[in-house]
Amino acid sequence: MILLLEYFKYCFKAKGRHGIHSPFVYDFVNKCLTTKMNKKFISSQKKLFKNLKSDKTILNVNDFGAGSKKLNDQRSVSSIFSNSSSKGKYSKLLYTIANYYTPKNILEFGTSLGIGSIHFSAGNKSSNITTIEACENTFLIAQQNFKITNTTNVNSILSTFDDFLENYSEDKFDVIFIDGHHDGIALVDYLERLKPHTHNDSLFILDDIRWSDSMLEAWNSIVNDPYYHVSLDLFRMGIILPRHQQTKEHFTIKI
Repeated sequence: MILLLEYFKYCFKAKGRHGIHSPFVYDFVNKCLTTKMNKKFISSQKKLFKNLKSDKTILNVNDFGAGSKKLNDQRSVSSIFSNSSSKGKYSKLLYTIANYYTPKNILEFGTSLGIGSIHFSAGNKSSNITTIEACENTFLIAQQNFKITNTTNVNSILSTFDDFLENYSEDKFDVIFIDGHHDGIALVDYLERLKPHTHNDSLFILDDIRWSDSMLEAWNSIVNDPYYHVSLDLFRMGIILPRHQQTKEHFTIKI
């Protein structure tokens, strides 16, 4: 896969709110995506990002998924941060989804440094956020970042995704963010196993859909899966929802 070519294809297809006839998707583009972040949180975010960008602490990282194309097993916090998608416009996306849709229960697969959970929390302090991370060293850094940002509505679990799914039997999730493993076959498997823990309006955010040929193939198969009636291509991330009451449609959205 040539990422630059994929980006050109995305830009050619991407739409703003004009030409979108689905009320749900129009609302997502016109209202959710235009939600502004709280100014106090923006200040806190900038401080956190500045600290992470300059943190040269070396961690031994245990990858239970496909690993990283750019990083070794020994990685600095700053390197992990620089390769994270949960910053910039994509971290804002997490904030705006939590803020606009006010989900009760959020699940995150792949805590990493905690940036995703922090943005979900800032977007909606009343959400119950469950975040899963298998690497103990990054897990500990995330706990520090939660304290620094006063992120209190997060339940952090040190576990593989598989072990979590084997043992979870509680409330269903309204938003699920999958930011880990980076293997297309595993992604499709997780989605299938998550179905009992979701509902018709559950919103899935899939990270790094163009990370590899395997991930792009999985994304294309998910878009064509009749179970998901709404799919949104945001280039680095994809969003899917069952919404069985809606005609099946796929959209490429500018972000």
